[in-house]
Amino acid sequence: MVFSRTDMLALPPELVDAVSAFGEQFEARFTSAEQPPGLLRTVASSAFARRVLLAQWPEITRELEAAPGEVLRAFEQRLDADEPGPDVIRCELRRFRDRFMVRLLIDELGQTSDVEDTLHALSDLADVCVRIASRTARTLVAERFGELLDVEGKPIPLVVVAMGKLGGRELNFSSDIDVVFLYPRDGQSNGRRSASAQEYCMRWSQQLVGLLDDITTDGQVFRVDTRLRPFGDSGPPVCSYAALEQYLLAHGRAWERYAWMKARICGDLPPDDDCVELQDKLVRPFVFRRYLDYGLIASLREMHGRIDAERRGLGDNLKLGNGGIRQIEFMVQSLQMLRGGSRPEYRQRGLLQALDYLSGSAEMPADRAQALRSAYRFLRRLENLVQAHRDQQVHDIPSGDGERSALAFALRLDDWEGLASQLEEHRGLVAREFEALAYRDGAGDSELRDAWLDDATNWSDRLAPLPEAATNILRDFREQAIRQRPDEESTQRLAEFIPRLVSIATKHEDPVLVLSRSTAFLTGIIRRSAYIALLNENPVIAHRLCDLLSSSAYIAEQLTQHPALLDELIDPRVDEAAFTRQAFDASLREALASNDPSDSEACTEALARFQRATMFRIAVAEISGQLPLMKASDGLTWLAEAVLTVALDIAWRDVSTRYGEPHYTVDGVRQPAGFGIVAYGKLGGLELSYGSDLDLVFVHDSVAEQAFTDGDKSIDNAVFFARLAQRLTHILTTRTTSGVLYDIDTRLRPSGRSGLLVTSLMAFDRYQRDDAWTWEHQALLRSRPVAGSVAIADAFERIRVRALSSYVNRDSLGADVVSMRERMRRELDRSRAGRFDLKQGRGGIADIEFLVQFLVLQVADTHPSTVQYSDNIRQLDALNEAGCIDSVRARQLQDIYKAYRQAVHRRVLDRKDRLVNNAQFVEERAAVSAFWDDTLGVFAAVDGQGD
Repeated sequence: MVFSRTDMLALPPELVDAVSAFGEQFEARFTSAEQPPGLLRTVASSAFARRVLLAQWPEITRELEAAPGEVLRAFEQRLDADEPGPDVIRCELRRFRDRFMVRLLIDELGQTSDVEDTLHALSDLADVCVRIASRTARTLVAERFGELLDVEGKPIPLVVVAMGKLGGRELNFSSDIDVVFLYPRDGQSNGRRSASAQEYCMRWSQQLVGLLDDITTDGQVFRVDTRLRPFGDSGPPVCSYAALEQYLLAHGRAWERYAWMKARICGDLPPDDDCVELQDKLVRPFVFRRYLDYGLIASLREMHGRIDAERRGLGDNLKLGNGGIRQIEFMVQSLQMLRGGSRPEYRQRGLLQALDYLSGSAEMPADRAQALRSAYRFLRRLENLVQAHRDQQVHDIPSGDGERSALAFALRLDDWEGLASQLEEHRGLVAREFEALAYRDGAGDSELRDAWLDDATNWSDRLAPLPEAATNILRDFREQAIRQRPDEESTQRLAEFIPRLVSIATKHEDPVLVLSRSTAFLTGIIRRSAYIALLNENPVIAHRLCDLLSSSAYIAEQLTQHPALLDELIDPRVDEAAFTRQAFDASLREALASNDPSDSEACTEALARFQRATMFRIAVAEISGQLPLMKASDGLTWLAEAVLTVALDIAWRDVSTRYGEPHYTVDGVRQPAGFGIVAYGKLGGLELSYGSDLDLVFVHDSVAEQAFTDGDKSIDNAVFFARLAQRLTHILTTRTTSGVLYDIDTRLRPSGRSGLLVTSLMAFDRYQRDDAWTWEHQALLRSRPVAGSVAIADAFERIRVRALSSYVNRDSLGADVVSMRERMRRELDRSRAGRFDLKQGRGGIADIEFLVQFLVLQVADTHPSTVQYSDNIRQLDALNEAGCIDSVRARQLQDIYKAYRQAVHRRVLDRKDRLVNNAQFVEERAAVSAFWDDTLGVFAAVDGQGD
């Protein structure tokens, strides 16, 4: 007897007869053999396995000694070496397929492999069978038509593209294989009868399908389904790459994006160029859009709704029923497509691999991902066992007691009730997750939605909780929306969102502001319904959007002009590490990677998109309270530096391509000349705000001796650097579709507007020594190199320290500082009755800056450490460490300075001026004014006597 008495006693009663009958037949045919661990459960759970075991036991035992991959390789190599005829191959493929599937079942039920191993191995089996069938089919076609060649005489391959579960390497027992047949380019065959590429590949594919799909006395290898090809059953069996591209562009539908996501070449691989063209130029752009496709979740819901309508009563269907495999697939694939355009790691063909990358993201918290992963493994394993029972493509849970007992026994569960309980738990979880994603909580108030869609004049009656001004805003917006004549989809999506918007506004302290800015934003996106779909599908983002719009005119302006920035609201988490110079450099490299470096316009456009999105993200983080002022300023500063570095690279490439590289000669040695960008003001002081100008000075290190470029059209280095600065300025200030990068100011260069746009380091040093005014040394204190040559940065820093330590006229320093400050106050202070100018008012930001500059410049010759940094906060720390100011006063000034800057930042973000109510910052202004009087009051008196 093949099984022991103990084994038989372990069986559920319903399975004893089938296993006993198998044992008797087995003993009649074979001698006793060592049992693999999963044999009993395989025999008990699968009539298909019992049949194959009795037919091919010796071959199965031999193949069980090797790993599945080795068995597949050995089988393919043997057929390639033997080159049997098509009839033999037809038989061999069917017999091998059966026994390989049974061996996989033995492995899984014996717990020597898991369900993922089984799915991958089944897919590998299909790949091997497709390759063997394709080679055999090609030989049959070549006997009559010869070899298929392109115009260059190169062979044209038949490209077999696996779709669906085979494409994702997730094939299950008794599954169809979905394939699409393609050929890369046109050509003709060279046989006694010539055939076009279309005809040749059609015959090739027909022979291939027959070798796998035909039912013979040995059964069938795989049912082959080719209906996913362009135009389905009505389309040609095979199409060219060009025809596929045209179809996807003109006719590709949402469900086809899901199908092509898993597309994978499963036959013999064509040349690399053909693989790249198919994946990178045809499939990937169709599946993964450049920008977020916010309508995907809505299309998921619509697709699932159609399936529900077409297939009622599928409660026992593991694939299509509620909480089934299809719902998991839809969820994961939708999120992949939503983010895959910008996140290459999301472009996984396999569901479990995609879940690994999605896990922990804003769309898929780690605990949900783990729950879906467990449910998917359970459902796929159960589906496999259901199909393995009779080798039939079924997905329904069996109703018979015997089959149910066999499933429970195979899964090592005590009875069917235990299995059903686990099944219900997993399916319930999947159904809830699907509902949460595909049917996000509705906007409510369906009457308001319907009234909004009606032409009735009384729709505004439902807005009673809102003030009249808010109602008027909505009425005007509705009229604007009608005038834009949006399509039906946009109209419906907007109507879905209006009740939610009204609900949010009603609960807000300033509903008029919320509606004013929200409707301005909506006006710009009425025809781009995918953005409205995002707000319908994501109530959290809708609330967040309205809060941000009402908090910041800057954010409202940016979103209205650039709706794609909605992407930045999806993930509310802030990682401060993402706002560093190193992170910006890395992100910029990635953003520019797909652009041709020689295409300056495309690179500049990509640079502008990156800058706009990053600045917006910093603003959102600051407004949300997740990024403190100093970190926000640092982020804006590092962003500007990264942008300047890339912009300089673009400008240098443009100018040097035309004129060559600049060089000069020193002591007979020819060496390259360098260029640097020096930041002054807010950028120099690491205090950049939103929309700040960049105060820049351009310097180079070229000397006069033989200073020319080395191109065919050689020019003097000074001319080269002037044109470089002009090109750089153009890149920074020209309006792109994403707006202007930065406004720049170059008036702080030596001699101001009358001076050269670019200055040599030697001339810069001489100017600081002989001609610079005290206010220019004050400005120099807030300067630092930010882009360009490292050697120039080091040289400039040495000049800066030398100038601040040795070139300052300390005899007149106090009077000069006071005189300049008084002049600025007269000309720039906007303070008036009841209003205080945060920057120029007495006791404001400028007073603190001038105080610090005076204190630093006064002692820089004896305490050089005080000029090490260019920002006020660290200069105050240095003054304290040098004993020039006590720690209490230093900390007080730092805190006041930060408070002022915080207020300015918030007002800039809301597009307000820098004037605040006179009742604000009373103590702070008094403290700064007192310190000013204590420190610089005597110079004011001297200055007044001089007048």
